[in-house]
Amino acid sequence: MKAETVKPLRSAASLQFKAHPTACGGGGHGDGRGKAKPNPRAILALKLGEPEAHPCSCSGGRCPRHYLAAAGLILAGFLALHLAVNLLAFWPATFQAAVTRAHSLGITLPVLEIGLVFLPLAAHVALGVRTLARERLTFGVQKHHHGSDLRQWLQRVTAVILLVFLTCHLVTLHRWFGGRFDPGHAFSSISDAIWHFWRGRPAGDPANVLFATFYLLGLTAVAYHVANGVATGAAVLGLAKPVRAQRRLGRVCLVAGPVLLLAGVAAWYALGMK
Repeated sequence: MKAETVKPLRSAASLQFKAHPTACGGGGHGDGRGKAKPNPRAILALKLGEPEAHPCSCSGGRCPRHYLAAAGLILAGFLALHLAVNLLAFWPATFQAAVTRAHSLGITLPVLEIGLVFLPLAAHVALGVRTLARERLTFGVQKHHHGSDLRQWLQRVTAVILLVFLTCHLVTLHRWFGGRFDPGHAFSSISDAIWHFWRGRPAGDPANVLFATFYLLGLTAVAYHVANGVATGAAVLGLAKPVRAQRRLGRVCLVAGPVLLLAGVAAWYALGMK
């Protein structure tokens, strides 16, 4: 009998690499860069729910994208509350009463702002900038786990817009950064900051119109980034694990995005009614 040829066994590590050539890129192994090119027939595919195409390989520990998603969900909750309060600007007296009630919390208010807004925001921005520095705005990086290439590319594009918008928004309005917001004159101080940013010029001046219009761009970026981020973030954290649940959540967020945008634009318009 001829001796049977025995093929050498491959190591488990090599088999794992063979099965999953791309790492998550969220801070684990690999640079996460892909070679994918846009497919004209599939570029607009929503893919509201699907299993992970490239399982995470962050050495068995927590992947940075989990912290990015968790911070994003906290910020999404704050944003919904923020827009709800801003919609009261259609009734300036009611809006002022809500602001006065919030500022009557005393030391509790800055504690809540730091714990529920600024700390999650700092973490989300730091991790997001890290991702942007690695991936830039390349289309089809082959490292996202949920949704189409177009959705994830737009997520990074809106992130860049939001970095500029949030910086401008905080510096213009928040008291900690020398902003113009006055809790005792909430409606008029916010309206002046947005619609009369360039003091000494009327609201219809091109410079003031341009600044107010920039807020619309920022609100559009916020609506998309939050809606898409909640859909993907919940899946990343395992809050919507079955594919069916991911699809349901995706459809809810598909409706929530335009609702957030309409709420933001309505508040923007109400603050300009002066």
